Amino acid sequence: MSTEMFQELLPKFFFVPGEHQGRYPYCNGLLIDSDLKVIVDAGFGQSRREAILETGHVDVIINTHFHLDHAFGNKCFPDARVWAHVLDAPALRSPKEFLVYTGLNRNPKFPEGYPFPNGMLGRVVERELVDGETLDFGDIVLQVLHTPGHTPGHISLYEPKERILFSGDIDLSPFGPWYGNASSSIEEFSASIRRLIELNPKVMLTSHSGMVTDNIQERLREYAEKLDQRDEKILRNLRVPLSKQELMEMKIIYKRYPEPQSLYQYFEEVMVEKHLRRLMRLGKISFKPNQKYKAYA
Repeated sequence: MSTEMFQELLPKFFFVPGEHQGRYPYCNGLLIDSDLKVIVDAGFGQSRREAILETGHVDVIINTHFHLDHAFGNKCFPDARVWAHVLDAPALRSPKEFLVYTGLNRNPKFPEGYPFPNGMLGRVVERELVDGETLDFGDIVLQVLHTPGHTPGHISLYEPKERILFSGDIDLSPFGPWYGNASSSIEEFSASIRRLIELNPKVMLTSHSGMVTDNIQERLREYAEKLDQRDEKILRNLRVPLSKQELMEMKIIYKRYPEPQSLYQYFEEVMVEKHLRRLMRLGKISFKPNQKYKAYA
């Protein structure tokens, strides 16, 4: 197999770097070529998908979560069985549920649903995965780790013999954790990162930042700290009363909005709202009748 497209981790077990270095709208994935031919996420680009198909029929696709950059490529393997966590399976099966999970169904800016090319194709999810499940593919055995926050049913996959972890969108990117869907959770994301720190993998493979082999625990801690840094930035700005819209002008999450800007403004709003709710639960800010938030001195 091409060393550019497939990096051997173990015999019959390969890391598949995505096109454009796995940057959105692509992702990195895995290939298992054992008793079953299995791919983990199919968003690594058409060149990779064609190369895999040249090696034979794909039996199973495992989606780490329902997002399009991971699952849209499923359509290229129409005969493969799709597996996903029980909590994300509805959003993979149904375009309507996809909109509910993202929250775009409630946003008047997106009357047509969502501004993604060709939309979301519903697909049968034949196996619903759960935390702690063992997936035995003969030469390769993976453990399912439920690592929610990014999405409700986000999973990581762990090969215990060599301590190889595929962490999905717990991706150690400079941007930090992303939780811009209605169904995302800051608290669950933080707990999932802590779980991976405690796991202490030897090799960590991520969906968008590639392979990491050094200082993994420290890099995970720094990644988690971005959640607190965003809290602190909000608190600094709320030394004076501000509305949510005024706070969004401070660009807490995105330094600039990519295209389509309206979509990323929506993501910013969702994430800022999650921080505001968390800070209110922690007793660090108040909400005034004039629709303004204010940090307690």
